[in-house]
Amino acid sequence: MHATAKKRTRKPARLRVFRLHPLFLAVGIWYACKGELFLFLLSALVAVQHECAHAFAAAKLGYRLNAVVLMPFGAVLDGDLRGISLKDEIFVAFCGPLCNLLTAVFFVALWWLAPTMYAFTDTACYTSLAIALLNLLPAYPLDGGRIFKCVLTRFFIRFDPHAGKAEKRAEKICRFFTLCFATALFIAFMRQCVLRQPNFTLLAFALFLLFGGIGNRDKSAVYERIDFSCKDVLKRGAEIKRVAVLESCPVKNALRFLSRGNYLVLSVFDEEENHLFDLPQNELSEYFLKAENPYTPLSKLHKQAKKIEKL
Repeated sequence: MHATAKKRTRKPARLRVFRLHPLFLAVGIWYACKGELFLFLLSALVAVQHECAHAFAAAKLGYRLNAVVLMPFGAVLDGDLRGISLKDEIFVAFCGPLCNLLTAVFFVALWWLAPTMYAFTDTACYTSLAIALLNLLPAYPLDGGRIFKCVLTRFFIRFDPHAGKAEKRAEKICRFFTLCFATALFIAFMRQCVLRQPNFTLLAFALFLLFGGIGNRDKSAVYERIDFSCKDVLKRGAEIKRVAVLESCPVKNALRFLSRGNYLVLSVFDEEENHLFDLPQNELSEYFLKAENPYTPLSKLHKQAKKIEKL
C-alpha cells in the first residue's frame, strides 16, 4: 500500500434508516381514520421494495444507498448517482417500476396456478401495478420524470455539446410537466370538494409532486460510492481471485469481478498483452473512491496514484 493510502477516503455509511416524511405520517393517519390502514401499510411495503430495487441496481455500479425518506407514493432521494452516465441513470431509475411490474405479473401467474390465492393477493398485485404505473409518469421526482429528464438531456446534447446546459434545459421542462400534473390534481381535488366528495389521495399526490420536485434536503439520503476494501477478510484469510484486464478497462467494469469471500487481484495488461502492473482489491477500492467518475480507465487512475505517491 502506498504511503498516501493512510489518508483513506471515509467509508460511505450503510443503509441504516428509513425516515418518514411528515406528509407520509399525515396520509397514514388519514387512511387509519378511514379504516384503510392495511392498504396504506401495503403501499409503504411496495414502496420499500421499489427503493430496494433501485439500491440493488445502483450497487451494480458501485454505489450504496444511505437512507430512504418515505413519502406517501414513494421516496425522494438526492444525488441522482452523480458521475454515472445518463444511460446508467435510466437503468437505475427504471429498475424500481420494473420490480413492481414483475411483482404484479408474479401474482397474476400465481392466480393461474392457484386460483384460490386471488382473494389473498389481489390487493398486493393491484398496489404493485399502481405504484409502477404512477412512477412511470413523466413528472419529477418520479422515476418516469428522471428517465424523461435523461432522455431529454441526451436529445439536447446532440445540438449543444455542453452537458450542463442541456441538463438544465431538460430539468426546466421536467419541472414544467411536474407543475402541470400537480395543478391538474389540485383542480380535480377542488372539483371533488365542490361536489362534497373529496379524494384526499389526489391532494397527497399533488403535494408529493410539489415537495419532491423541490428536492429532499436530507443530505444523508443519497447514493455514495462503496468502499470495497476488505482488511477484515484478510485477517481471517481469503482465497486470491486473479483476473486479467486491459489498461483501458473502466473501474466500473472492474468492480464486477469482486466476489464475497475472495480477495481480488487484477493483472493489468496493455493492448499488446504486456503486463503493466497488479492491482489488489484494497487499492482498487481507493481508485474507485477517488475517481472522477466510474468510467475512468484503470491506467489513468494508476498514473494519478503514482504522481501522488511521488509528491
